[in-house]
Amino acid sequence: MLLLFVLLVLWAAFTCMFYFLIDLSNWYLFLWVPAGLLVALAVEVLILYLYLLLIGQHTKNEEPIKHILLRNASWLLFKLINVKLEIVGRENIPNETFVVYANHKSNFDPFFIYYACHTKPITAVGKKELFKSHIMRVIGNTFKAVIMNREDDREAAKAMINAIKQVKDGTSMIIFPEGGIKTRDVEEMVNLRAGAYKLAVKPQATILPIAIVGSSMTAKVPFYKRKRIKVYILKPITKDDYQGQNTTEIGTRVESLINQKVKEYE
Repeated sequence: MLLLFVLLVLWAAFTCMFYFLIDLSNWYLFLWVPAGLLVALAVEVLILYLYLLLIGQHTKNEEPIKHILLRNASWLLFKLINVKLEIVGRENIPNETFVVYANHKSNFDPFFIYYACHTKPITAVGKKELFKSHIMRVIGNTFKAVIMNREDDREAAKAMINAIKQVKDGTSMIIFPEGGIKTRDVEEMVNLRAGAYKLAVKPQATILPIAIVGSSMTAKVPFYKRKRIKVYILKPITKDDYQGQNTTEIGTRVESLINQKVKEYE
């Protein structure tokens, strides 16, 4: 992976610098080696942040380099939080524009799906609370994420119109139709918001159901313990497949497919 290679190069450079310039003896091996890693990681994060802040936000969403960087950063994030991600069904990712509908149990879910759907540039609809931190706002702006304020109906409607326009223009999108994390006691979808399916129906985009199993463990298990998460990319539902169905019927169908896959694993 690109960022891992850069990290290793920086680690070697800073470790050598500490050893030769600061002149620490071998007795302090346990200090200059991890110190080199920590400084290398900090520098790499800073470089990535500066790119997103100064360049990434001002480029089109189709710009390949920023998607390469985010996929690499996601992979590195999974390693840091000790997640083993298994992806099943990548052959089901459509060539045309699509909207992902998935169950939602962790704030890491968008990154799991983004990494799984690496074959196409993709962005997401996210609740306002996710973008409170500066770094998440920068990431959101860079990848043209749609910020949804569910407490204000007018703002929520404007956000949905913006998201629909992006899909019409050819941008694939991720949305969690439960309207947030409702419970981590079960992995299945537990809340149906039919309005979320307008995002695919209005522009007549393909629906891509995705079932995530195990992501609730990221909130229940300490970061240093191994967590196994599976992302199942199910068969897409084309506009011809859902033609004549209303959003409630489509939502019930998607929820049934996702929950069936989750229950199969359990």
